[in-house]
Order: sequence, then C-alpha cells, then structure tokens
Amino acid sequence: MPQRGKGSKKNESPATRVNYEDHSLKFLDWVDSIGLEKTFFGRALHMLEEKLFVRRAAFIFLYCVLLSYTIFYQFDVPYNFTVGDIAKYDVTSPIGFEMTDEVTTEEKRMKAEYAVAVVYDFDTSVFERVSLGLIHSFRTMRNYHREITWPKQPSAYRAKVKEFFQHKKEFETELGVGVSDFMYEWLVDNKFSARIEAILIRNLENWYEQKIAEAPDRFIPAGQTTVVARVVHRNNLGREFSIPRTEVMDIQDPDHFTLDDRKELDRFAEGDRTNILYFGRSLLVPNLTLNKQETASRKQAAREAVIPVNITIKKNQVIVAQGSVIQPFHMAVVKQIETIRSDKRKDLTALAMSLMLSMAIIVFFSYLKRFSQNRVKVDFKDLMVMMLIAFGTILFTKIYLFVIDAAFVSKLGHLLPATFFLYAAPIATGPMLVGLLITSGEIVWLFTAFISLCLGIMVDYNYALMIVSMIGGIAAARGVFNCKTRNDIYFAGIRTGVVNALIVAFVLTMTRFDQEGAGREILFAIPAAFMGGILSSLCAMMFIPLLESVFNYTTDVKLLELSNLNHPLLKDMIVKAPGTYHHSMMVGSMVEAAAEEIGANSLLGKVMCYYHDIGKMEHANYFIENQKPGNNPHDHISPFMSKTLLIAHVKDGVEMGVAFKLGKPIIDGIIQHHGTTLISYFYNKALDLKKEEDPEISDQDFRYPGPKPQFREAALCMLADSIEAAARSLDEPTPARLQNIVRNIVQRKFSDGQLDECNLTLKDISKVEAAFIRILLGIYHQRIDYPRSAGGQLGESIPTTKQG
Repeated sequence: MPQRGKGSKKNESPATRVNYEDHSLKFLDWVDSIGLEKTFFGRALHMLEEKLFVRRAAFIFLYCVLLSYTIFYQFDVPYNFTVGDIAKYDVTSPIGFEMTDEVTTEEKRMKAEYAVAVVYDFDTSVFERVSLGLIHSFRTMRNYHREITWPKQPSAYRAKVKEFFQHKKEFETELGVGVSDFMYEWLVDNKFSARIEAILIRNLENWYEQKIAEAPDRFIPAGQTTVVARVVHRNNLGREFSIPRTEVMDIQDPDHFTLDDRKELDRFAEGDRTNILYFGRSLLVPNLTLNKQETASRKQAAREAVIPVNITIKKNQVIVAQGSVIQPFHMAVVKQIETIRSDKRKDLTALAMSLMLSMAIIVFFSYLKRFSQNRVKVDFKDLMVMMLIAFGTILFTKIYLFVIDAAFVSKLGHLLPATFFLYAAPIATGPMLVGLLITSGEIVWLFTAFISLCLGIMVDYNYALMIVSMIGGIAAARGVFNCKTRNDIYFAGIRTGVVNALIVAFVLTMTRFDQEGAGREILFAIPAAFMGGILSSLCAMMFIPLLESVFNYTTDVKLLELSNLNHPLLKDMIVKAPGTYHHSMMVGSMVEAAAEEIGANSLLGKVMCYYHDIGKMEHANYFIENQKPGNNPHDHISPFMSKTLLIAHVKDGVEMGVAFKLGKPIIDGIIQHHGTTLISYFYNKALDLKKEEDPEISDQDFRYPGPKPQFREAALCMLADSIEAAARSLDEPTPARLQNIVRNIVQRKFSDGQLDECNLTLKDISKVEAAFIRILLGIYHQRIDYPRSAGGQLGESIPTTKQG
C-alpha cells in the first residue's frame, strides 16, 4: 500500500516490492557478501562456536556479571561522625566480618616489648686493663721521678715539678684516662707512691666486683626488675645471665664507690684520702655496656610474636550504642566496613563470582544434556525467563533485607533476632514460579540449586540459608507441580513453610546449639521459616499472571482459568456448535482419566480437549455432531471440498487460539490432535466417484497436514477424539462393542504411525485403553427404556458418521 502522510506525493507510483522488503535481510545479504566466514578469522570463530558454543557462553557470562554485581551491591549508609562525637542513634554493622583489633593488638605488643629485659654487654676484663694501666703508669713515673734530683727550696722544687709535667701525656696514655693538673701535681708530690697504687688497686678490685653501668636509669624501664648481661669475654662469649636491677651501679653516683682499707688510709692526711678517692673514681670504666641493637632486636621479636587479636562483627551488631562517645576503636570498625565494601574489592569479588556462576551454569547444562539424553531441552524463552526470575529473586531479597534491617532490626532487634526476619523472606518464590512455568523437574531442581547458591553467598556466605532455600525451593516446586486448583498453590506454600521450618530447626540445632542464645534464636526462626513459605506462595500468585502474559506461558493456573466453562470461546461453541461442545466435554473427561493413569498432565489434557475443535465453529453444520437429521451439506459438494472444510477447522482453531491467547500447549494440541490421519470417508467417496479419465487420487491429499502428536497429552486427545466420535455413532453401545471400538481405533492409530513421535509406551497405551473403556461404559451404561407415554424413545439417537 502506498504510504500516507506528509511525505507522500500525489504522482507517486504505486507501491513497489522494494517498499515491503525487510531491511534486516539487506543487512544479512551485505554480511554474506563480505565473505567473513571464508577467512581464517571467520573459520576460527565458526569452529569455536561449533565446539565451545562461544556466543552462548559469552551471553551467560555477561548475565552472571550483572547478577554478581547485584549480589554484592550494597545500599550505602554514610557514617557522618568522628572520634569524640556523641552517637545520635545505634550504629549497626551492615555486614558480618572478622577484623584485627589494632588497638588491643598494639597494647599487647607494647606490653610484650616492655617486658623484654635490657641487654648489657658484660666485660669481665675491665679491672685487669685498668689495674695494669695503673701499675705501668705509676712505675714509669716513679722511674722518671728517681732520675731527678729534687731541690729542697720550694720555688726550685715547684719549678722541677713543672718540668715533670712533660711526662703527663705519657702517664695519661698508659693510664688510659685523662688526669687533671692538680691531681698530677699531687701524684708528683707523693712520688707516685706504691702505697697509693696498692690502695687504688685494692679498691678498684672491690668496686669491679659489682656491675657498673653508665646511667642505667635512663635505659632500664622503671618497672623492670632485672636486666640481661651477656658476657663478651672471649672465654665466656655469649653466656647470658640476669642481674637484679638493684645490683647495677651507676658510675656517675659517687656514693656507690667509697674507699676501704682504712688501715692504710689512716696513714694519709684527710686531703690525700680525698684525692685518692677522687683519683680512683676517675679510673672507673663501666663493665656493663648497653647493647642497643640486641635490645631493639629482642623487642622487635617480642612484638612480632604477639598474635593479632581478631574480633568477629556480626551483621546488625551494634557498633556504637546511642549516646556513646565515638572511640578510635569504633572508627577502626567503620573503616574496615568501608574497606570491605570498597569498589576495588567489590569488582574483584564480583568478577570471581561471575566466573564461578558461569561455570556452575555450564556444568548444570552439561549434566542435563548427558543424563537426560537430550530428552530435556531448554528453550531460549525458558532460559530468559529463568534468568529473569533469578535476577528478580536476588534483587527482591536484597531490597527486602535492606528494608527489614533499616526499619525493623534496628528497632526490634532486642525483641526478635535478626534470623527471624531473614528466614521470613519469601526465598522460595523463584523455584515456585519456575515450577509453574516449566514442567521439567530436572530444570527446576538445577535452577533451585543455582538460586540457593546465589542467596547463600549474598547473605554473607550463609550456608544455613543456602540449605534451607535449596530444600525448601525443591519442596515449593514440587508443591505447585500439576496443581488443579488455585488452592493448590496456597497449600504448596504451607507445605514449603513446614519443610522450611523443619530444615531451619535441624540446621540451627546442628550449628548454633552450643552458642549463647541459640534456643531463643531457634524458637523464633521456626515460625519465621513457616511464614516465609506462605509468603512465597503469595508472591508466586502475584507474579505468575505477569509472566504468563509477557512470555505467553500456559501454566496450571492459566489452565485453571481456561477450564472455566464461562470462557468466551466455550460460550460461543455451545451456541454455534452444541454438538462439538458436548463432544469436547466428553473427550476432556476421557483424557483427564487416562492422563491420571499414566502420570501425564491431566489438567492440560482436559483443557486441551475443551478447545481442540474450536475451529469447527466457523462451519459448524459441516460436522456431523452439529447436523440436523436429514440435512448433510456434504451431500451437495465434492469430497475434495469436504476434505478442505474439515482440514480448515484445524487452521481456524489455531487462529482463534492465538487470538484468545490460549497458550502454546493448547494450540499445539489443536494442531496435532488429528496428526496426519487419513479422512477415509471422503477418500473412499472420492475413489467411488472417480472416473477412468480422472487422474489418480493419492491418499496424501486426504490426510491432515499434521504434525503428529509430539507429547502425551496431544496423543491422548487424538485417541479420545476418534473414540468418542465412533462411540457416539453406535446404535447399541454395548460394553463389548465399546471395548472393540477403543482397541480397534488405538490399534489403527498405532499402526498408522500416528503415535510414533510422542513418548507414549505400550504400557501407557494399555492403561489408556482401560481408562477410556471405563469412562465410556460409565457414559453409555445400559438404561431401561422409559414408557412411550412418559416420553420414552424420544431421545433415540440417529445413526451418524464421523466426519471431523
């Protein structure tokens, strides 16, 4: 059609084919013209796609990246306080973690460092060196003194003494210490007396029996009672011993060094004794020398030997109580929380999580393919829906936990433990939704395992929650399987709640029983888990209509809606094609009974039968069940036209099913309920009417286009449809005749290959025959004829022939 609008021209030529060409096809043609698949790169990509399914793996990885970031996303609450502030509210930790208590650890390290004794090097040869220097220096000076003739006159004597000062330098060198001029002159006056030498040596020997150090109070901590002395003498190198702090003499304290040998000292004047004492103290050299390097090494070793003090902060634990002063420890905890939640760490964790989830999905699919022998296939739509449900479950649970933490845990945490709110979360909603949408049990339990893994990791690697969500999720999916009424979903929620409560009780008893407050936590967690199961069913009921509408799924809930006889299609059918309506009801009852016997979806089978002949409404009078006696329009048209009209009811039914959104399983049943069956009545009629000059008539021209039934419910619909029509045509539906009809039709369909593509087994077929016979016998049971006066024989059936 020509385009209408501002851009259209009056003289524009009629629409040409190019106006209707799909431009996407042009793009594909352009891509084909490049010849990328013939290049090395193109062949490599093709090989990778063939062997490793690169595109699907990349799609799964991108989804896992999104899911991982959602799992680790944190709703940040800023901490606007510093050390010294007063907390205006209870500050709780949004996550659980372990950290090193640096404040306490540093205190322990300082205590360990402080406890290390100061190390001194103990030189046992000091007295020997000092005494030898004293002896040699005095002896040398005495020799010089004897060589000089000392005058008697004082002035001349003083002059000689001054000349003797020329040996002072040598004296100091041999003595090893400096000597004042006054002391040297005093020694010259006393002729470097051997008695003074002897007194000094004896007192030096006494003094060096003690441990002498330089200002020990500066280096030995006040509370330390001992020091370590390490012998540096070559004969005892490395030997260590402890010295009481009180035995270490300060060389600068003169009170520790007084003269003994009073008998010899009494021979000297008071001034000489003072000079001897002063000179002797000047000769002292410490025999304890502080070893700073060794002391520092031992202190460092002691610090490093201290094991860091780790503390565990639980989620929702109060870090700072309201009204408390913010301490450095509180800021350290806040800093640790911010570090854990930093973007850099989150990116790395999310990447690792993405790879792990991708690996899990690939392994799950590999397992599914291997053990189901390709019997279970995951459609792209199913995959998309499962991804959406998993993402929605994670996002919903995260928002739920954030709101609960912010609104309830901080205020009611003293009344209800945090696990109460955690286990009350509707975490079984995801498995319940997937169980309603996808009938494959293998897919549902693998999805449940996947979502449980994600939930456990999201809630601080909570393995108890992972176990509860895994078992509870499978129970939820089991509960909604093959539900026949809406109440079944509520009952599934109750059963899930019971399973959750039991699992929570078992898991918490195993993991928390020996902890403080475990009994209270278990008592509150059990009803919370039960409530979580019920909430899951409510959430499933809320979201399932949305998923059905968006993705055009036919769930059991939708089947329940379609089974309502007030559906517009059924109401139209009972008016336009009443015979077809009753036929559909009968077929539905037969299929429902048979499906229950073989474990198929009886609800799907029944509802499919309700709608399988809706296409007959377009030309209802061309089908025998709707015809009045003696008025058969097929008598006036050719068998080829009759065949076309009969086949058309399938196409019409599909169009009506699409228009009314009956769902794929129902529409598949409409397409497949005749398979490729031969319309034998009109085929034989065509053969009878065929003239010799007419071309050969193939039976393929009188077969339904198919396809053959692809699943058990469609196969049951095919069998019941034919059997019910044949049974309806019987004049006297005796049990024997009904049984023969059932067996003959089933045998004919089986022999014709109509059941080749569904998974009905011979055992199933035997059960189906028994169920059909039982239902037909119940419908066509023998009744006593009413007297003619009471209206008997009025309902006597007229012989009919099945045409559709």
